[in-house]
Amino acid sequence: MSVYAADARLVSDPVATALTADGVVSLCESSLALAESTAAGIRQLVDAPLDKLSWENTFGAMDDISLFVQEAACVPGLIAVVHPDPAVRAAAQSCDAKIDHFTSGLYLDDAIAAVLKRFADKGEVLSGPQTKLLTEELREYRRNGLELSEDKRTILRSLNERLTKLGLEFETNLAEVTASLEIKPEQLAGLPESYIKNHPAKENGLVTITTDYPDSVPFMKYALDRQAARELYILGENRCADKNIPILTELLKLRHEKALLLGYRHWADFVLDARLAKSADNVKKFIDELHNGLIDVRKSEEAQLLEVQQRLLPDAGHKVSTANTSFLGDQLRRERFALDSQAVSEYFEGTAVLKGIMNIASHLYGIAFVPVTVPTWHSDVQTFNIVEGDRVLGLVYLDLYPRENKFKHAAKFGLRNTRTLKDGERQVPSGALVCNFVKPGDGPALMSHDEVTTFFHEFGHLLHHLLSESEFSSFGGTNVARDFVEVPSQLFEEWAWNREALDTFARHYQTGAPFPDDLFKAMTDARRFGLALGVERQLFLGAYDQACHTLPPGFNVEALANETFTRFSSFERVDGTHFPATFGHLIGYCSAYYGYQWALSIAIDVFSRFKAEGLMDPAVARDYRQHILAPGGTIDELKLVENFLGRPSSPKAYLEYLGIKT
Repeated sequence: MSVYAADARLVSDPVATALTADGVVSLCESSLALAESTAAGIRQLVDAPLDKLSWENTFGAMDDISLFVQEAACVPGLIAVVHPDPAVRAAAQSCDAKIDHFTSGLYLDDAIAAVLKRFADKGEVLSGPQTKLLTEELREYRRNGLELSEDKRTILRSLNERLTKLGLEFETNLAEVTASLEIKPEQLAGLPESYIKNHPAKENGLVTITTDYPDSVPFMKYALDRQAARELYILGENRCADKNIPILTELLKLRHEKALLLGYRHWADFVLDARLAKSADNVKKFIDELHNGLIDVRKSEEAQLLEVQQRLLPDAGHKVSTANTSFLGDQLRRERFALDSQAVSEYFEGTAVLKGIMNIASHLYGIAFVPVTVPTWHSDVQTFNIVEGDRVLGLVYLDLYPRENKFKHAAKFGLRNTRTLKDGERQVPSGALVCNFVKPGDGPALMSHDEVTTFFHEFGHLLHHLLSESEFSSFGGTNVARDFVEVPSQLFEEWAWNREALDTFARHYQTGAPFPDDLFKAMTDARRFGLALGVERQLFLGAYDQACHTLPPGFNVEALANETFTRFSSFERVDGTHFPATFGHLIGYCSAYYGYQWALSIAIDVFSRFKAEGLMDPAVARDYRQHILAPGGTIDELKLVENFLGRPSSPKAYLEYLGIKT
């Protein structure tokens, strides 16, 4: 089967197809049928003469399969966590097991592996991207059990099926739960006026505050009633504890069994074999070196928060509670830097922020966001074509506001990857941003600066996905090493801190006044405080993720979390909470959470060129697009950085950013 034979057979609008229970199942099954027929085409070549094996009918066909599996997985994966109809969500979730069954069989297929190896052994001259695809496909066959005996393959298939089911249950539980607290209106003291207006009392005279981000984050940061904040914190940390702790315990046990079956020491080494870090030992070294460099600064910041707590909350105890950290940090920044974070929010009205980010991206990359009407899963969803000249580069879905049974965090979902088609044209990619910002309504939809930064972060992922020009779907967009994928997103966060960028959209929601100089200075001065605390928090999460996936089974996941936490913080963890039950990254990242800090080290290095030449300089952005965004995963990731910077990547800029002496 030709690598390009299926170009015209992709569903023209997979989202529209997947908006019903029957439709999403049909999309999944028809895409997997195409994948299977393509696999059958490769399998039939097992006894073919060597001269009949070509790039197109071997590894090119594997890229076809990759595309079809993405078609089967990506849109259903989104629909499973955003569609308002539980029947459609359930139907979408059923796709996971089918995809796992196909991919497990594919990478245990001796005939296909033999065909691929025969072609590889021919030693044909290949392009760089072709060589990379060939190398990685052969590696995946090894990593997925091709060399196992048949009885062990049977065990592996069973493990894969169970792991898929457990991971889906864990994530579904989190997506579908929303806990809430009922309080008196006077307990909203300290919250912004806009928040209070958006939370009127119900018929019983009480106000409902949920654990969803738009409710909980401001409440934890501003509420003067710290007992109510503590209760909300406990509700948030206890979501799904009864269901997810047992699921996580079994999942970690089975991951360890799978890793041993495949010849690895543990799950972390299995996963990291395909990452830039390469091994758990390298990750441990990375985490330890950063931790040791930050510990003194972090302890100083903790002591400063404790001093604020002793003055403002004298009955709170001798340790800073994790339920009070955002509140105390905000109070400290008010006192020391004259930073009023609520006043900052008044310059970030949600609709203006969206328009501002789009305008900045348009200025940097010479693109435009043109509204387009296409079928979506909810009336809140906004859709845009990204256009360059008369060429459509991609389709964007923006699902920005919270609702019941919707994904609770902020993330980019890739829906379709780009690739080069047979006629030389590009397959138009599509992607979605799913966030939970305050929805515009009767009151102003004001965003905290943290939320603005998050918006830039996720938009960085979106641009990475949609501005890709990869030849192969397997390397399209964000299909890069997992510990590199956060580079474009964390890089784009820096525009949320740049005066020139903010001046393009930050206006007072009532007066239209520009962002004041004194407020900007206070915000940027205050940025340094809490940096060590924030990084140590990330290192804790990365270290816990690593510990979960390096220790032999049998440990208590909650006791391990508490033990790991004490290495990176002297704060008091709130009794009766069950953090591991809500740590969704354990499912998707599964021993790769360290990648946020690993990638940030690279991102700050990449940023050094923008910092030197101008964040709003289209010429620098053009180079960045050419050398890092466009190639996707077709070139070694560190080589991408070297091509952009004109030198090998170095951790120097990141260590200076953190204040660590080298």
